Amino acid sequence: MALETHVITDQAQWASIVDELGAHPLQAWGWGELKSKTGPWDAHRLLFCEGGERVGGCQMLVRSVPKPFGAMAYVPRGPFAKDSARLGEMANAAAEWAKAEVRPVCLKIEPGVPKEALTLSKAWREGHKVLLAKTAVMDLTLDEDALMKSIHGKKARQYIRKAGRTGIVCRPAERGDLPRVLELYHGTAENDHFGIHEDAYYEQAFDLLGEESQLFVAEQEGNIQAFLWNVATRACAFELWGAVDDAGKQSRANYLLKWTAMLAAKAKGAVLYDLNGLMNDGISKFKLLFAGEPTYWAGTFDKPLSPLYPLFETALKVRDKHRGEA
Repeated sequence: MALETHVITDQAQWASIVDELGAHPLQAWGWGELKSKTGPWDAHRLLFCEGGERVGGCQMLVRSVPKPFGAMAYVPRGPFAKDSARLGEMANAAAEWAKAEVRPVCLKIEPGVPKEALTLSKAWREGHKVLLAKTAVMDLTLDEDALMKSIHGKKARQYIRKAGRTGIVCRPAERGDLPRVLELYHGTAENDHFGIHEDAYYEQAFDLLGEESQLFVAEQEGNIQAFLWNVATRACAFELWGAVDDAGKQSRANYLLKWTAMLAAKAKGAVLYDLNGLMNDGISKFKLLFAGEPTYWAGTFDKPLSPLYPLFETALKVRDKHRGEA
């Protein structure tokens, strides 16, 4: 039976689909709105049905790219399916819709599943990555005591308790906390040499991410020392942004903050806690104090939808080379 494709334009209906089919938070309405309102992307929400039953879907981001390529389409941490064995079918259905409706040079997908759980046709090929496939995850289905015991580093467990004893308080952030949150983020970005968006992007994120947003701050005597900003659905909690100052490192505020975020995601019903991306740096070492070992998602896959695709891939490689030499 052929899949039926429906374009969803109602936020509440999309939320019910994300909830029912276990979609990643980057497939939630708020993430699409953020990307649409702060950049060149347009968000399209697709539901795939079979015999009237919801079986899968995806939130597809589409943007214009320089001539002669026209457009590219991207599904972050998707598509999703009621039966993960059918993800390949959902990917093909998404590609068919994209080719007919937005005519991109390719469709790029990055499902949040292990490689062995993803079966794609030969038309798909490994593509230019957007999100890192190497990450670390925690199992939130464990009860609270077992979750604490599952934290890999003994020191990490000790520091969580120490921060609580020394007066660190973790709480949900308010909009008035954003200036300090962004001050912390700028400092961390400068020290660790990574790029961040303009402040307006994060201000929009606070307004647009909706119920999936979980932004926490850690403070001591009213002074914010760290923040952690996640998005979470029932499928997964996903770390977006975070930072800690020198006082927070001394007080171990970032340890208690991460634990607080895990418990909040667990209370929301999330199954996994994804620490989002591992590289060879100090932040990644900190993440592995919690998870212990890396997890590898399937990776990035493209389905060419235009004869210009090989040229498009070459252009991306040249761009990255020039960025690396800059």
